[in-house]
Amino acid sequence: MKSFTASLRPLPALALVAGLSACAGQTPGGAAYTPQVTSGAAYRSTSTPETAQPDGHRHRKQIEIFTANRDGASILGFGVKASGNVAPATTISGSQTTLDSPDSLAMDSKGNIYAANDGGTAVAVFAKGAHGNVAPKTVITGSNTQLGPTEGMFVDQFGHLWVSSYSNNTLVEFGPGASGNATPVAVIGGGNTQLSGPTGMAMNTQGQIYAANIYTDSITAYAKNANGNVSPVATIGGGNTGLIKPFALAFDSTGRLLVADEDAGVLVFAKGASGNVAPVAKITGLEYPTGVLADSSDHIWVADFSGNTIDEFASNANGNVAPLRSIKGSKTTLDAPAFLVMN
Repeated sequence: MKSFTASLRPLPALALVAGLSACAGQTPGGAAYTPQVTSGAAYRSTSTPETAQPDGHRHRKQIEIFTANRDGASILGFGVKASGNVAPATTISGSQTTLDSPDSLAMDSKGNIYAANDGGTAVAVFAKGAHGNVAPKTVITGSNTQLGPTEGMFVDQFGHLWVSSYSNNTLVEFGPGASGNATPVAVIGGGNTQLSGPTGMAMNTQGQIYAANIYTDSITAYAKNANGNVSPVATIGGGNTGLIKPFALAFDSTGRLLVADEDAGVLVFAKGASGNVAPVAKITGLEYPTGVLADSSDHIWVADFSGNTIDEFASNANGNVAPLRSIKGSKTTLDAPAFLVMN
């Protein structure tokens, strides 16, 4: 199986390999991208955080962890107590879903699931409780969206959807309820941002948005309400960091930054880390981690793209340690899982 994000690495002459051939010509070495900045939403922190509301769709009391199952053309959900070779509790797949090779995933506080196909420029939004061959309740797509090929998504505590457009080197932000040919409320992009093939994102408690840059092996952070060609307020990069191919990001409740690095494992950085700093912990022994999150107990969950597993580790895991549990085997239908979200 060919790894999908290996295709995001720059080759000689800055060409992208065949895995993302649909995005040919949109390389980081191309012409500078000048984002269109929407001026009407410079201050966004006054939004009220979303709260879950009954919506009449399928509901479960059991907490589930979801992954974008790229080569399985599906979104899969497993109970957090699931272990071993178990069937998923939720499967979203089929012709009506528009899912082809989903590798970007996000979830809002209402339980809506956001997914984008590998190299795609549209975001499909599925209602809470979606299951089976169901159509998305809406699709965000069109010229107004300013979306290029996506490689990561995140929904913040205010219900704003962030999409990383890696070929454009931008982070595109949409307001709650965005639908159709929506205009973003902000676009972070331009030379000052130091964005270079941005993929996964996460937001800390100060409202700063962090992005993994796969071309420069770095993580950059932007101030709350950042918009346009702005400089990062923090950068994690350099030989001491151990970053090789940072892909997915998450914060735990203590403010530690978790980084799923495709080649290095899961790197854990102290709260407020910046500069050429070493991680405080590193989980190794994984084949190709492309998803990470921390649950309410700060247990660390990892999607292993090549290993076709979802692993749960203790909050203090460090080194080549055994997971607390693993979801793996033919019944799981896991096939190149990427990114993780939990309801």
